[in-house]
Amino acid sequence: MHRRNDFWMRERECERLFEATGPYYFITTENLGWLLYKSREEFITGTNLLAVSACEAGFEIVDEIQMNNHHHVMGAGSLKKAKAFCCSFKEKMRRYQLSLGNKSLKDWEIRVDLTSDVKQFRNRVAYTDRNAYVVRLDSTPYGYPWGSANLLFNGNLWLSDPGTAWNDLTIDNRRSICRSHSIDLPETYRVVGGMITRQSFVNYRLTESLFNSANQYFTMLSRHGEADIELSQMLGEGIQLPNEEVFQIVGSWHSGCSLKDLAMTERLGSAKRMKTQLGSSNKQISQILQLDLQAVERMFPSAR
Repeated sequence: MHRRNDFWMRERECERLFEATGPYYFITTENLGWLLYKSREEFITGTNLLAVSACEAGFEIVDEIQMNNHHHVMGAGSLKKAKAFCCSFKEKMRRYQLSLGNKSLKDWEIRVDLTSDVKQFRNRVAYTDRNAYVVRLDSTPYGYPWGSANLLFNGNLWLSDPGTAWNDLTIDNRRSICRSHSIDLPETYRVVGGMITRQSFVNYRLTESLFNSANQYFTMLSRHGEADIELSQMLGEGIQLPNEEVFQIVGSWHSGCSLKDLAMTERLGSAKRMKTQLGSSNKQISQILQLDLQAVERMFPSAR
């Protein structure tokens, strides 16, 4: 009973902190059909532009991830500051991409969504931090270098390179990092290898405080579910859950009954739910429900 009370006391404290430190906005850039970043150097520049834009707007980033063709950012501040951050980042990225000879970002859409409560905050942070290993085969959330997941509940951060303090850099170095003559950044910002470290511009300690425990964060980070699919569909992202997880979800729809024993009408009903609720591919539907692939493709002819 004591442990249960401790849990709920921590939950109430998280809720109070969320209300006191918000509002929080979840920002997603349009998922482009081409790559914003093709090299380590380009990722570094993108990171720096994120940090500079947040500073200019007075928008406090608490969690983020930088993928090849889109970004997710969770930040604290007013709607005005959130929009100012988006405008600043879009303009800086527009100029940078033009310098690389890439397409114009003039019409680049950036979505700003208010985060309603601490539960939604946690779901969105977990969704953001999972992006690296849901989309990529070569990373875990803690091993992906272009996001803040490796900061959360990581007791080994003191072993990492603290970097060079911003004020200790030469003026030329500061201008190169900012890609601008405006180089007035907080002295708390630190630089490693020409990149402003996430440890110095992401308020990951605040994010940690909005989870009940490290265990809760890791549990949410490690699992997928229908909530992920709903969020990815809202954002227009084509994330597909792995077969093992889909198998468990579909099994929960037919409690006490093995999937191989389902009647054909039940399989067809489940196929429709897998397509609409889980975003499953035709191949995945065929494999999980043991349906003929050609029959599934006749059901969903426009699906890829």
